[in-house]
Amino acid sequence: MKSKLTFFEAISVIASITIAQIILDFPEYLIDITGTGTIINLLFLSVISIVFCIIITKIFKHFSNQDIIDISEMIGGNFLKFIVSILFLIFLFLTTIIAISNFLYLIKTVYFQEAHPLFIFSVFIIAIFISSQKGFYSIKKISTLSLGILVISIISLLFGDNGNFNSNNLILVFGYNYHTTFQTGLINIFIFNFMIIYFFLMPLLSRKNDFPKIIFSSFGINLILLLISVISILLYYPTSITKELTNLNAINTIFLVTRRIQLNSFLSQTDSIFVFIWSFAILNYILILVNGMIHILDKLFHYEDKAKLSTPIISILIGGTFLIDRIIQLEYLEQNIFKHYSIILTFGIFTFILVLGYFKNKKKGTKNAQNTK
Repeated sequence: MKSKLTFFEAISVIASITIAQIILDFPEYLIDITGTGTIINLLFLSVISIVFCIIITKIFKHFSNQDIIDISEMIGGNFLKFIVSILFLIFLFLTTIIAISNFLYLIKTVYFQEAHPLFIFSVFIIAIFISSQKGFYSIKKISTLSLGILVISIISLLFGDNGNFNSNNLILVFGYNYHTTFQTGLINIFIFNFMIIYFFLMPLLSRKNDFPKIIFSSFGINLILLLISVISILLYYPTSITKELTNLNAINTIFLVTRRIQLNSFLSQTDSIFVFIWSFAILNYILILVNGMIHILDKLFHYEDKAKLSTPIISILIGGTFLIDRIIQLEYLEQNIFKHYSIILTFGIFTFILVLGYFKNKKKGTKNAQNTK
């Protein structure tokens, strides 16, 4: 049972995903499209996402020991199971490459300007390798223990500069125009891609009845964290200069906010403190992704010792991280591939398979009822 998730552990794991994405500057992607309308845009998209949450909770009541891969196997046999697994593995691979690349750049910029990326990466990989040997148990413990301080670090973005922000930046609450906020801004729903874990969560829970509470509680917490991060950026930096600041400092916008934080007159370089704290969040995020890959490969091929999968996976990630810029620009990968792929997978393919599974299960139950008469 130690690998099963309790209510708080599940929420901690899910919240840690969003916190890591906030650190990796996902809020800037939102603001870049919708400007000051991002707040309304997020609330609008959250209503759409909650509808999907309701669908997920209603259907998974009928699949208490199955995840989306098990359901796909029930619908289309091993062929569909393999296709769905590969699609999810691609998602995990892209997400991990983006996370590692952005984090390496951040660490190099703040701490080790002269260090070779391979040196920084080697230290990072050793930590991932050791933790991945422990499996999912280590992840839920790290998430649970670190959640409090990470949430405080995000909240402090709003109040760290003693209120010396410009509230006039939020006057245009509907952003550029209606079209941008409610139509073009639909692409921002990718920020709720943490919901993809909901399709795999049910078999991992120690108490299946907690599933609906976990989904809606975690969704609410993640939405609040996203709103805080967006508001903190908009209060300190008008959207007209956000991109200029980011390019000028060659660093992400959420990190620029930490440079405004004044903990005390004798505490300088508070941004370094945040990077130190946030390093653990991103490390844990990547561990979640790596263990997700291990879990999917184990479901496909049933390895006797799935911990041994961490070595080839990490090797592929090393190669992918250093080759990705030679093949395609990281910014293009994030903005034009990752966003659309995560939306299609979470709100399209997985949801469609779940609904199909529901109707097939219902049809099967009807047939069984008729046969017993």
